[in-house]
Amino acid sequence: MNDTLDNLESVFGEDSWFDPSEKSSSTPLEEGSYDAKVVDLVVKEDKEIQGKFLADIYEPVFSIDGKEVRHKGLFRFKKPNPSKYPHLQSDMGSNSGYYNFCKELDIVKEDKGKVLLPQLTLKTLQDYDYVVEVVNETWTGREGNEMKTPRVKFVKSAQNNKKPLVSEEDLPF
Repeated sequence: MNDTLDNLESVFGEDSWFDPSEKSSSTPLEEGSYDAKVVDLVVKEDKEIQGKFLADIYEPVFSIDGKEVRHKGLFRFKKPNPSKYPHLQSDMGSNSGYYNFCKELDIVKEDKGKVLLPQLTLKTLQDYDYVVEVVNETWTGREGNEMKTPRVKFVKSAQNNKKPLVSEEDLPF
């Protein structure tokens, strides 16, 4: 070591290091399809959309090849309370993306000709194994440099990974 580092020996600890053999988590993912699991869920409630509609926005965070990749956003449009949001209107027709996601999970319910769409929870989303489509969004950083962030564009498939408490083979009839 050089003289400067010899004098700094007392400030080095075992809690921080660099392992060149480990892949950097800042390395962007290639665009394409990946197997994934949900590890977190970001929920933005009661967001005004275009100054006309009300929605909750769900952004599942997927683990893909050891990296956390956030979904672009699932919008669950809902009927606004007229006393709280007199300037907003309903937009249930825009729930098609949210409906398709919930249908893939088989968590929709029909009632009197309507398809009811549930609120999502982390626990529910963690019960599935996913195949997702990843894209790289390009944006400009603070210093004017071009940045890329991988995002999940959509879920191609979801398979429930919870095993039933009793399998059909275990039944006596």
